[in-house]
Amino acid sequence: MPMKARDTLTARRGHLLRIIVGDYIETASPVGSEHIARGHSLGVSPATIRNDMALLEEEGYITHPHTSAGRIPSDKGYRYFVRTLMEEQELPPEEAAYVRQRLWQQESEAEEWSRLAAELLARLSQAVALTTVPRASLARIKHLELVLLQEFLVLLVLVLQEARVKQQLVRWEESVTQEDLSSLARRLSRLLEGQTARQIASLPQADTVMEEQVTRITQRLMEGEDLQGAEQLHLEGLRHLLVQPEFASPERLLPLMELIEERRVLGQWLPRLAQEPGVNVVIGSENPAAELQDLTMVVASYGVPDGLTGTVGLLGPTRMRYARSISTVRYLSMMMTQLVAERYS
Repeated sequence: MPMKARDTLTARRGHLLRIIVGDYIETASPVGSEHIARGHSLGVSPATIRNDMALLEEEGYITHPHTSAGRIPSDKGYRYFVRTLMEEQELPPEEAAYVRQRLWQQESEAEEWSRLAAELLARLSQAVALTTVPRASLARIKHLELVLLQEFLVLLVLVLQEARVKQQLVRWEESVTQEDLSSLARRLSRLLEGQTARQIASLPQADTVMEEQVTRITQRLMEGEDLQGAEQLHLEGLRHLLVQPEFASPERLLPLMELIEERRVLGQWLPRLAQEPGVNVVIGSENPAAELQDLTMVVASYGVPDGLTGTVGLLGPTRMRYARSISTVRYLSMMMTQLVAERYS
């Protein structure tokens, strides 16, 4: 959410807001003027601190919980902190090396890389990690095979460009040989390579019944793949969220748990929140669902433009260690991009 041009703090009030955000992130306790005066050398009187805090509250950067005399950052305050006050961090070299080693040792397919990336993100950030499996925006064919199982029963094996495999049993009305099937598979692979389901649907009717049957089954398999792609979400580290004091009450925790259990919804939202280049930070009320409006999401896309792409992200309370979370997501996104480019280009 862009800041308006007039939303600019003086250096002193910006420094004060940085202290309030930092102390609240560390303690989860509202921050009072006396605490700031005792713990930080600002070179001004406690009265001046109280006055500046009152102005920050009036301008919407901090808020006053009704059960405490202290103040906590508002969504606007966190946004100003992230955009203006936060000091950028890099992932420590030993952690970066660990991430790279784990990912490059993984010889499995893209879905396993996504699961491992979620595990690494959760471990390094102590937050909930979310990753989607890298995929094309629409499934495209790499090649297909036809395998004779019985005299009238054939297995169609469809390999997509993102290395996912779909299979379908096909029953013929007439006897067929493996040689005939192999010839048909080679011809259709050449014809359909790189095609989407919509492109296949627009092709003219095939010359033979068998060719038309295989083409239409292939189209249906790909349409199904396009529909279910957003559900391929990996989630790790839920325990890190459950121990946060913000979610100690069942009233705040239950709606969130229901949303997390419905992973399909999160799988659809995550790529939308990562549409801007680089790391995107979505704070509190900026989130699309009411259940997420006590939370921050830090997300980034990865992969190859016009090729396979996915999303990595973190979910945690708005009282999040932003610099750490952003640097971790940025590095995982960069490593996953390199991995996809190296193994699928």
